[in-house]
Amino acid sequence: MAGIYLSKIVALLVLPPGSSILLILLGLCLLRRFRRFALSVMAFGFLLLYASSMPLVAKALGPRAHDGLAVVSQTDLHSAAAIVVLGAGLYAAAPEYGGDTVSGEGLERIRYGAYLHRLSGKPLLVTGGRPRQTVLSEAAAMKYALDQEFGVAVRWLEERARNTRENATYSREILVAEGIDKILLVTHANHMPRAKEAFERAGFNVLPAPTKIRAPRSMSFFDFLPSAAALNSTARSLHEWLGRAWYEISRLFESDSPPTTDINIGNPNIVRSYG
Repeated sequence: MAGIYLSKIVALLVLPPGSSILLILLGLCLLRRFRRFALSVMAFGFLLLYASSMPLVAKALGPRAHDGLAVVSQTDLHSAAAIVVLGAGLYAAAPEYGGDTVSGEGLERIRYGAYLHRLSGKPLLVTGGRPRQTVLSEAAAMKYALDQEFGVAVRWLEERARNTRENATYSREILVAEGIDKILLVTHANHMPRAKEAFERAGFNVLPAPTKIRAPRSMSFFDFLPSAAALNSTARSLHEWLGRAWYEISRLFESDSPPTTDINIGNPNIVRSYG
């Protein structure tokens, strides 16, 4: 529980829009006694919020097609022994579905996993534990959607993982018993560097299969206009940079128990537990 509160504090202090709001509030508190300094702090808060909301900044921080995130090749499709799809949280208690179901991001991942399965015929493993206040695990919701909505069978279900490191560790326990070492790893492009590192450290030979790769395009006037979508994209990219930094720091204090929580960004109805 302490880790959950700590992750929320970190998110508030570091990620937009919380960091900008805190600076503005701090400036308001100091306005009477330190007017010039307070105005500077508030101006910086507004500037930071504007920059975080610019599509130009969001694109600069996000993954790009030339960042080593290539489309899966035919060679990779044939050489991999299995496809591993990472969970991306749940749309909890969805009234239109009558219960827990995959989140929007989770749907994007399983769609690509189903696509690769149809191209290659390789078996699928879905991984993701049960977040708090949900009935289904991420993996169970993914399996149901793949079975019922995509007509694709899932061979292995990993339901214990609470973060990316545990996705890797527990998936390894399942697949090593099957003699499987080389996998296609499906996750979002912005999450792939951290996920690939975690799975390689667990002992896998990882062939990245990222989805949502942003193709390069020319700059336009609209790239300078703030938008909620750009703000969300910036926050997610910073989340990944923060996660990768934490992985590097945690190497200095390596233990057998990986971190169990992560920063939750986005729709409050989408419950996330992965790191």
